[in-house]
Amino acid sequence: MRRRGFTLIELLVVISIIAVLIALLLPAVQAAREAARRAQCVNNLKQLGIGMHNYHDVNGKFPAGLYLHPTYDASGKAWNNSSYLVLMLPQLEQQPLYNAVNFSKMWGTNLGAGWTWKPQYLGTENLTVRTTVLNALICPSDPSPNLDQTNADEISGAQSAAGTSYVGNMGDNCLACAESAVPNVQAGQTIVCTSDLGYRCRYPSLGHNRTATSQQDNGPTAGSGIFWAWGSNVGLNMVTDGSSNTMAVGEQIRAITQWNSWVHANQSIGSTAIPLNYILRPPNVGNWPRQYTFRSLHPGGANFTFADGSVKFVKNSISMAIYQGLSTRAQGEIISSDAY
Repeated sequence: MRRRGFTLIELLVVISIIAVLIALLLPAVQAAREAARRAQCVNNLKQLGIGMHNYHDVNGKFPAGLYLHPTYDASGKAWNNSSYLVLMLPQLEQQPLYNAVNFSKMWGTNLGAGWTWKPQYLGTENLTVRTTVLNALICPSDPSPNLDQTNADEISGAQSAAGTSYVGNMGDNCLACAESAVPNVQAGQTIVCTSDLGYRCRYPSLGHNRTATSQQDNGPTAGSGIFWAWGSNVGLNMVTDGSSNTMAVGEQIRAITQWNSWVHANQSIGSTAIPLNYILRPPNVGNWPRQYTFRSLHPGGANFTFADGSVKFVKNSISMAIYQGLSTRAQGEIISSDAY
């Protein structure tokens, strides 16, 4: 007896049905994977929030945005450049790594970068720490290389460093704005200007007060957020806008910016001077006025740790006024929880 097999038309119909089912299923699988990655990202940021508060419990303030060398002076730029993440390593269960840091040395050997480093503070003593990849600092949705050579300052010049997907909130401080552009400003007044993209921002650029000779620099013209390069410690008592309304740490995409090393104070902070998830076209990792910010590969927005330790998802649709208001600690903004 002759068996009847599938006809070509029947086979094509079955293949078509399978293809349709796969097409319907694939987005659901991808969405489930992204949900898992986003949950891990939230957990990473939650751990950073816990670490910040454990540090605060011990020291009475959050870690500084920059560790200054004990012999620091404004003319010689003698600092170690350690980020708040380095200072917080013991609270992140990384005590051995913290013990390995040589705080009398900087992170690389490059003498250029437009700065006047003191040569005796350069070296490779911190190479092992600098190239240590910490999974807790990497968002699973960020496919950037864990080690790269697109770094800045004394780490530049084909020197590898491990990056971070999470950068500290500097506030709404300007990026490369010139203070001389605002005439007749009274001393001590909060100075507001416009970034090169046309958005409101606050002087001084990067929150730097370049005349400071110590870490006691929290005046009205310093950084407006929680962390900034050359910045001193900020305590909860200084977050008068409310810890639940003030961002402390947010996401970045490491490969997009030259400033992504987790050990470096100047590479582990971000400003709200430009919009959330702004992408420079064409890409240019060295254009720091457009890259010193927050961005994420999560659809629709980015995760942020707030000063109270909570983690919230901030949507791309947030208005610049609300976005910048969430980044400042003591400007008197009143922001409702449904505003973002």
